[in-house]
Amino acid sequence: NIIENARIAKGISQRELAKLSGISRSTLNDIINGKIKKVDVDSLKKIAETLDLSLTNLLKVAGYDEFLYYLSLNKSFPFKKLTF
Repeated sequence: NIIENARIAKGISQRELAKLSGISRSTLNDIINGKIKKVDVDSLKKIAETLDLSLTNLLKVAGYDEFLYYLSLNKSFPFKKLTF
């Protein structure tokens, strides 16, 4: 699991990651354990920022290939807050 590996490499607990990324511990645990099939993009962005991960890679792992493809085609996509 890319999130769990990055968390361990960074030397922080799941509790710390949840707090730093502003996600509940139970939600983070469900994301890591694959219980949430389509993780919210904003949650992935927060996790990526906290763990210094590539948001693009995290989105790919989470199954957002079509979303990323759309972004690559539509440069005027309204989510200007998302950075890759």
